[in-house]
Amino acid sequence: MRNDDCVRYIGSKAVEAMLMEAVCAPAPGLVDRYNSGAHTDMDIFTFMRSTAALGPAMHSCAACGYGHEENPRALLQRIRPIGRQAEADMFAATGGVNTQKGLLFVMGIMCAAAGAVYHERLGSEGAVTAEQILGYVKEMGRHLVAQELEAMQLAEKDMTAGQRLFKQYGIRGIRGEVEDGLPAVLYTGLPAYKAAKKAGVSDDVMLLHTLLALMTVTEDTTIVHRHNPQQLRDVQADAQRIMSLGGALTEEGFQAIVDLDASYSSRRISPGGSADLLAVTHFLYEVTA
Repeated sequence: MRNDDCVRYIGSKAVEAMLMEAVCAPAPGLVDRYNSGAHTDMDIFTFMRSTAALGPAMHSCAACGYGHEENPRALLQRIRPIGRQAEADMFAATGGVNTQKGLLFVMGIMCAAAGAVYHERLGSEGAVTAEQILGYVKEMGRHLVAQELEAMQLAEKDMTAGQRLFKQYGIRGIRGEVEDGLPAVLYTGLPAYKAAKKAGVSDDVMLLHTLLALMTVTEDTTIVHRHNPQQLRDVQADAQRIMSLGGALTEEGFQAIVDLDASYSSRRISPGGSADLLAVTHFLYEVTA
């Protein structure tokens, strides 16, 4: 695949993944094509505008990765300015609403890593694998928690939600997940996605099944930020219970997801971190299938 073809492919698959995550329904507590879930300041149209605004950054991150020849950690620094501009574009498109800031962070890294691995394997036998891309992500994120969370010396008012939760509870969030090479995606998200794909279900059911699987393990800072660590444990237990019913692949499990959506929406519980990893899972499957 030529340079420009590769970059276009990776960037378009990132946008596809962001859209697929946004519309799958009924996603418990999340904005989807049916309702706004636990949110009062955004709807599915806000997400469409946000994703459109972030699309160019996904292509730019892929291009950065494809042309990168230094160590992976240096690539993370190269894409930082792209992320800052994209964040400003997102807020401009949504009227100041934070729809996908966390997803911008992790999907930008994924696009850059995919671009780098595709370039590294140019002319090699065999397809690019999920393990290769996530191995590169792990190298990009080396010492990320120590540098951005443990070593921080910021006033409370200047901290991001993730930094605040690390200081208060020791929760590493998406930075820790990236530093570890996204194990939730590799060991939970992808197996659930592939099992649903093999079962021949609709995209909706496949994505919901994967979302519930991810909710069982994700250290979801969106939930803790809105509530507390106990609520996160309760969400993980809810998801585990539904997966024991067969997840979205059984009638009983699917009905439990419908009921959970109503419950989480009324109680303002939003598993946004799991939603971000759902998009990453779809992206990773598509660029390695």
